[in-house]
Amino acid sequence: MPRDTSSSASDTDTRRSSTSSSSQPPPSPMQYQRVGSLLPPASNPMEQELMVRHPIAYPVLTPIAVNSLPLERLLIPRKPEMVGRLLLNDANSSEPADTAMASGNSDERFDGWYDNLSHLARSQIDLLLKADITCWTELPIPNDIALRVIALYLNNDYPVLPVFNADLFLRDLSQNRPYFCSRLLVSALLGWACQAYTSLHPKAASWSSLFFLDAQAQWNKLGDQESVTLSNISALQLLSMTAVTHGQDELAVTFLKKGLELARIMGLLNVDPQSHSAASWFHGYPDWQMAASYTAWGAFNWASLMMPGDIDMALEAKEGASISLPDNVEVFRAMCQLWTLFFSVARIYYGPDKEAFLNQTAALEYVEGTYRQLLAWADGLPPQLLRQTGSNHAVYLLHLYLHAVITDLFRPFLCYPELSSTPLKTFAADRANPRAVYHVSIRQMKRLLLSYRLDFQLEALTVLWHTGVIYVANATIRADYHDRDEMKFFVNLCVSGLEELFMSYKVFGSMIKGIMQMAVRHGSIEPTQGRRVKRRLKATEQRFMTDNRSEDEIMARWVVDLDLAVTNLPEAQGGRLAKEFDRMSEMTHDEDE
Repeated sequence: MPRDTSSSASDTDTRRSSTSSSSQPPPSPMQYQRVGSLLPPASNPMEQELMVRHPIAYPVLTPIAVNSLPLERLLIPRKPEMVGRLLLNDANSSEPADTAMASGNSDERFDGWYDNLSHLARSQIDLLLKADITCWTELPIPNDIALRVIALYLNNDYPVLPVFNADLFLRDLSQNRPYFCSRLLVSALLGWACQAYTSLHPKAASWSSLFFLDAQAQWNKLGDQESVTLSNISALQLLSMTAVTHGQDELAVTFLKKGLELARIMGLLNVDPQSHSAASWFHGYPDWQMAASYTAWGAFNWASLMMPGDIDMALEAKEGASISLPDNVEVFRAMCQLWTLFFSVARIYYGPDKEAFLNQTAALEYVEGTYRQLLAWADGLPPQLLRQTGSNHAVYLLHLYLHAVITDLFRPFLCYPELSSTPLKTFAADRANPRAVYHVSIRQMKRLLLSYRLDFQLEALTVLWHTGVIYVANATIRADYHDRDEMKFFVNLCVSGLEELFMSYKVFGSMIKGIMQMAVRHGSIEPTQGRRVKRRLKATEQRFMTDNRSEDEIMARWVVDLDLAVTNLPEAQGGRLAKEFDRMSEMTHDEDE
């Protein structure tokens, strides 16, 4: 994305981040003096053709001079205490110090904070401020904190990965009605959403664990009949998401599959042609139709992220069927279309027949056809979903996942020299092959990651950004990388981003160690730097001690080394790499101590 350094973004969530309070000295620009600029203009004919023919997916990348960048803010994790004061109220005092003696009007007190969340409509804020969380849970979380947690979720994660309809949920939450809200759904939502708030209030980590356990206990008490509701399907997806970030993969899969089973029973997914779809029971009830549509697509999108290609289900995609969505949810609608396009290929890549597929002469032609569909999808995006100055973080995420899907599409061919250099029939440029497409999309992901770190505050953090960080790190940490200074820059950028996510999500501790192990192994960073990062992780880890699980026990199977995973999946997983990093660190003396 071209960066306009002379103007600021129009949306409040794209304002520049506050500077880090870290006592560590900032990296010197001289460390990167040979870079000159980051991501210079395209010199590859393939990239030039893509920028001309498909400028929405591949906008021109304007070079950025390294000495113009705020390196301290980019390459050192930002600290939450530097974020806006209204975000950092102590749980024991629901009012900030400078307003505690002011008027007791809660709407006035909250307005300034909620208005910074650009994805929340005024009507949603009004409903949220009327809610009393004690009507839905006995757990000890202050009402104003719980509402802020929900608001952050609706602003950050919900636009890209909603699992329920927000308007219907908030209406019932505020009016204490049981149709589109439930105690189980509230606990599951707070279990997930409190994690993001942990970077702003460390005590939120303990709330996340409490609500996660409470939601599990509620689910286990439900009988077969009373478990079949839309709210429970949504709750199970949130429980699955929380289990992933708590490092409990098997539990995450259990919740995911149970939610999909309920969706099938209710006629939302994998509808048997001989049976009735959900349309038969919500016909004539627009609220239920809307709720069912969000629930079905939310389950499908999370399944596509969690277990791509490994879900035995198909959406009923006929016009007027239960999965229709309104026109005013552009990002969500676009994400649904994106995952639907990738679904057929993902089933092959993540299934048992991958090798047989790649050995077919028609494999590349099939994948190229999917790539053309992705480009056509991007060409048809509405103006509000284009990358431009002032775009909100949901738009950035949409484009990041587009390029993640494209790199996943062509990655298997990179292991076969002949296939990776086979010309693609769609393009006229020289060297238009799978390897070229892969690297062009990686360049777009690098710019997206850099722009995100420059333009978004800590409160815009979402776990969904980790995909871009991992993909860029894998593409950059290579012994044969063309520019070692640029490599070091992006490695530090990725690690800094992951450290910020670790302030909220415990699973990223092992992921950071995995990336550091790869970087040290390839000579991208010095071992002393790796040990400094390890010390910072140890300090951050203290906020997650509530569940008696150390960071070293978290994330046994999340793949971090994407190249190694092609030949040795177990050794490519975060837990294995983290242990190797710890072993490497202990073998050498830390010269800085």
